[in-house]
Amino acid sequence: MSNYYRTNSNTRDIILKRFSMFDGVGLDLSQATSYDEALTMAGIDYTAEKAPLFLETGQRVDDHFAVLKSDDHSKILGVVGNQYQAVSNRDAFAVAEEIVAEGYADFEVGGPSLKSKNAVDFSRSFLVLRGEDFTAGDDTFNSFVIFNNSFDGSTGVMYRVVCMRVVCQNGMVRYLGGAKSQIKINIAHTQSAEQRIKRANKIVLQREEEIEAIKREAELFKSAHFTRAEFEKEVIPLIIKEKKLVENDKERERGHERIDQVVSELLQAYNADDVQNYANNAYRVICAVSDYESHAEPLRNTGNGQVYMNRIVKGMALTTAVAEYIAQTRGLIARA
Repeated sequence: MSNYYRTNSNTRDIILKRFSMFDGVGLDLSQATSYDEALTMAGIDYTAEKAPLFLETGQRVDDHFAVLKSDDHSKILGVVGNQYQAVSNRDAFAVAEEIVAEGYADFEVGGPSLKSKNAVDFSRSFLVLRGEDFTAGDDTFNSFVIFNNSFDGSTGVMYRVVCMRVVCQNGMVRYLGGAKSQIKINIAHTQSAEQRIKRANKIVLQREEEIEAIKREAELFKSAHFTRAEFEKEVIPLIIKEKKLVENDKERERGHERIDQVVSELLQAYNADDVQNYANNAYRVICAVSDYESHAEPLRNTGNGQVYMNRIVKGMALTTAVAEYIAQTRGLIARA
């Protein structure tokens, strides 16, 4: 699993270390011609099997089971309860085959997830499709559908629609319109999962509606006046608060160093060339904050290159908080 997707250390030398959320994770699937080939290339055509769990004394643990990788029983993926029923990666990601076959998207990247020090984590896997690019305001966006699956009893199957602003490679999420984020569906590994996945597939295929919502919301933020002074006075303190940089007296000195770093990087993003077309409006703030959140180094670096993709898939909490704050304080309402 060393052939990571489009890894290029030079991309991380650009302003704010801009790079795709997929750089350094997964395998490049852009040449895959079928669903079977994509699963094989990504190394994710496996499932999990439940096995009895025993203590060192030999006593069996009631109502709990070890989860083993189906093609390598030496790999323990987690511990689960009676109700757990594994959903294979093939079944969890099955709607991807339909989307590609219908010409809505192509295979992009996929593979097992990564842990600290980029260690491969077979208990979690992902598959990404790339849809058509689209334009919102003056910006071009890539559109993706990201599929996640886990065998450790944590998150089950998750589908998410994500868009990436091309000019600076930052992720964007949906903020308004009655939802805090774009399409996100979680399905637990239980006996009812198969039917729930079928229902979820229909929703994923409606992602074009989400893209139209993003376009409308971009125009809405562009219509709201928001100055640099307001950015410094309102948005930066909000982000510092959300990040909880100063937690106690012992960490206070280090916390102030972190604050200085965050402020510097936020101003750098706000002053970047690619947001100058949005001077004095709220969309510039959204672009700057999402750029910061997409690319800022984690405060505790564990050597996991997948942390950037994970932030976006989880919903970009900082960007969402800022967008909601602006919407509430400026009276913005997204309409269908």
